Amino acid sequence: MINQSKLEHIITNIQSKKVLVIGDIMLDKYIFGSVSRISPEAPIPIINIENTKLLEGGAGNVIKNLNSLNIKTSFISIIGNDLSGKFLKTHFKKLKNVEYALLQDNNRKTTLKTRYIANGQQLFRTDEETVSPLNAIFKKKIFQYFKLFIKQADIVIFSDYGKAIFIEENFCQKLIKYAARAKKKIVVDPKGDNFQKYKGAYFITPNSKEAFNATHIDPRDNKLADKCGKYIINKQWAQNILLTRGENGLSLILKNNTYHIKSNAEEVFDVTGAGDTVIALFSAALSLTNNNVESAHFANLGASIAVKKLGTTSVSQSEILEVSKNILKAKTLSSSSLLDNLNNWRANKYTIGFTNGCFDLMHAGHIDMLKKASESCDKLIVAVNSDQSIKRLKGDKRPILNLEARKKLLQSLEMVDFVISFKEDTPLELIKKIKPNILYKGADYKINEIVGADFIKKNGGSVIRIDLTKNQSTTKLISMINNS
Repeated sequence: MINQSKLEHIITNIQSKKVLVIGDIMLDKYIFGSVSRISPEAPIPIINIENTKLLEGGAGNVIKNLNSLNIKTSFISIIGNDLSGKFLKTHFKKLKNVEYALLQDNNRKTTLKTRYIANGQQLFRTDEETVSPLNAIFKKKIFQYFKLFIKQADIVIFSDYGKAIFIEENFCQKLIKYAARAKKKIVVDPKGDNFQKYKGAYFITPNSKEAFNATHIDPRDNKLADKCGKYIINKQWAQNILLTRGENGLSLILKNNTYHIKSNAEEVFDVTGAGDTVIALFSAALSLTNNNVESAHFANLGASIAVKKLGTTSVSQSEILEVSKNILKAKTLSSSSLLDNLNNWRANKYTIGFTNGCFDLMHAGHIDMLKKASESCDKLIVAVNSDQSIKRLKGDKRPILNLEARKKLLQSLEMVDFVISFKEDTPLELIKKIKPNILYKGADYKINEIVGADFIKKNGGSVIRIDLTKNQSTTKLISMINNS
């Protein structure tokens, strides 16, 4: 997880950047009502309509997310000569910090998606749209605006919904090559199975289904997600991948490294538009920090908010800060709240991992072990010895850092989900209370030396011994400091 100071830096300074978005806009119409009877004419429900809501969808939702964070934007898209197009045009006139070119094609329908929702459930959806490549006239117009708007842009987003702008590979490549000459990074939200047309993009952000359709590799677990992303990189369809994996979070796959970021959402109400939130927040943060990992964490926070809302939606600065504080707060478990959390995780069929230690002066060995542990479980609980417990085990000169400092360091690590302390010499009672699915310990311990191993095995769990990073230990670190 991104720490609070870096998050606040992004939130405070992101307004200094400008994002160019080009893509397929649409109008999302939500019709709400209730169902109390079945039609006598056919076995279908009768909806008693109560209210209607209109929202910008597709690339328009990307703009909405950027606008809600007060980020300056430029926007290029195509609409038809119809009521949906007129609504979108009227709405954009009211937005601040947005310059736009909504080009009207009289031979095209503005995409309108109408969703009928009753008693909290979506019953069905209708689509009105024209799906066809741009003609020569509109290609020329779009390219002219692209050249104009890109001059002031810090980063470019391609929001491809497969309706018009990016259908033809040659035109897509023309835009990418021009951006490359202008030294602007492009982040693509793809559509369809032809990722070849995005060659030259800095990042591509497919969801699991889109990635599978393009690569025929199902990213259902971390290893396959890494394989899927590396396949895309090796094919040179994009330089880097931000793979959105629903409840499994995000996978940031670079040429020489991979980061799997767990979802922060404990409940999912509606995933509609969550990909728009991810690409908007990721791209904006990337333009400010030039840090892939921090930007991905920032986007992950936004996605955890978006999936709790109905329909295409945006997230605000205050919501992102609030959810970050709540996650950090929730990482420290008290014994009283432990059982409630465990029941919730088990109800969601999460694999619960557990490890323990003093964690006095964190070093690379600690980080490597926690990272490896987190990759094979959904929730990693870290139990840390109290100060008095460490004194009994290590002597009066330890710990170097007190319990609160050690807990804060552990809480700041993305791979750690929750931290709890214990006063006893061993965590056996805690292990019996938690009953984790997996118990992790360093490979320097033999299986019969690992506290709680017998209990875990009797209860159907497993014990994993993790290879230690060479030449890394707190004792050696303290000795080096004392001798320096």
